[in-house]
Amino acid sequence: MTSIYRSRPKRPVDEDDVRQPVSTGGMPTAVPSRGNAPDTTRDWSHARRTKPAGYMLPVSLKWFASLPLEVRPMALVTDYARIANLLALQWDKPAACRAYFDDLISDRRGNRRGFPPEVRRDLLTLRDYYYNRHMSLGQ
Repeated sequence: MTSIYRSRPKRPVDEDDVRQPVSTGGMPTAVPSRGNAPDTTRDWSHARRTKPAGYMLPVSLKWFASLPLEVRPMALVTDYARIANLLALQWDKPAACRAYFDDLISDRRGNRRGFPPEVRRDLLTLRDYYYNRHMSLGQ
């Protein structure tokens, strides 16, 4: 009989992975509980185990090179490589890609700063290209 407490095999590292490990310097100390309310006074971002890659991944570079010159999002890949990486990964999944474009371009929470004008322009141009391409393919 196999124990349910055996250790799980670690996930293999993939060079195209969107996340990379970040050293946290140990786990944060416990905060006294205030009932069920979350502690909003401490910054827990240092406790995250991973952070998005701030550079273009190989799969993203291939995607970028496949785009026509007039729609290549230069400002996006320069300033927000992590978003370009996620777009590249979603590109062949029409429903997921459309949802991601909608999430990036529209402010559903009401408190976003928004992108700089040149990045927003890149996103809108890329979205229009994507929609026109997929509409002509019947997807």
